[in-house]
Amino acid sequence: MHSWKVKVAPALLACALFIPAVVQGPPAGAKTKFVDLKKVPKPKITGAEIIAGLEEFVDRFPMRQQGLPNNVAAAEFLAAEAKKNGFKTRILDFPTTRPAPQDKALVVEAVKRGTKKPNEWIALIAHYDVVPGAGATIQGAYDDGSGTNMMRFFGKAFTKIKTDRSIALLWFDAEENGLVASAAYAEMLAEKGQKIYAGLGFDMVGIGHPAPYCICIYHGPHPTDGIRAEPIVRYVNFDFLGFPEGDGGPSAAEKWPLGGEGHVCFCGANIRNSDEQNFARQGWFTMRWTGMRTAADYPGYHQPWDTVPFMELVAESRENLEQGTENTFLSAYYTIHVLDKMK
Repeated sequence: MHSWKVKVAPALLACALFIPAVVQGPPAGAKTKFVDLKKVPKPKITGAEIIAGLEEFVDRFPMRQQGLPNNVAAAEFLAAEAKKNGFKTRILDFPTTRPAPQDKALVVEAVKRGTKKPNEWIALIAHYDVVPGAGATIQGAYDDGSGTNMMRFFGKAFTKIKTDRSIALLWFDAEENGLVASAAYAEMLAEKGQKIYAGLGFDMVGIGHPAPYCICIYHGPHPTDGIRAEPIVRYVNFDFLGFPEGDGGPSAAEKWPLGGEGHVCFCGANIRNSDEQNFARQGWFTMRWTGMRTAADYPGYHQPWDTVPFMELVAESRENLEQGTENTFLSAYYTIHVLDKMK
């Protein structure tokens, strides 16, 4: 295990808003001619395969709370698998202000260098820990085994694909304790001048179209983020993939157990609070994928029954869960290709 020692400032842990002088990311303004997605490699990965991987992961690594043995074991598993897929990997640990065994927060970093702009990263972001405390989740299948596991399959999908920019898979510990690891890690990247072209977050993904809820896609808080994100979202999801468009189902009547019509929503500025927010605070362009508009719409949120069978129940079938997961994967996979080829 490699170690990088960084002191986590209390102000950073409190998620103080940072407004940068320069925002890095895709250019805003004039219309951009996007890469022809018909010509990019099709991923040979199915939703059924991703959900089978999720079952494997949460069965093997339950109780992934910060400081517990399976937290470290899961990190080592993710790093080893990414390495097999051709990524340069390391596990970093950051000291926290918490007493042992929570005095360290881990980050799994796996990078596959780009061929033309290797110093610019398209960073994929998820947290692998589960919520601590009374009534704590055990498997944490949806929060956030789903995002953690989906990133495993992005790693597989891009194993043999050459990209212009580097692809970084970033799995974070201690999200449930206040975005601790990602705060320290994003600060470290900023201090060393790492260029983040885009930070893409995956937390609670898969329960959405064709299940009767949204695949909700958010953008970061900066004024230009929506301008950058919207044409990409529309090109990938509606023009190319042909997904149905909706508003995310914001009314209480459209959340579980009633549902609505399955769709994809370009839902505006990110209202969800996960590790991609620390990338946004450094001024970097971010997007976020999630299934169901808010975390509380999922009735297994931070509950012991957050399991794959319960995800199937909420999605109304195993088939819906697999297809919703595949649709989310395709949405993000083709978005990565668009971002990679942008000037």
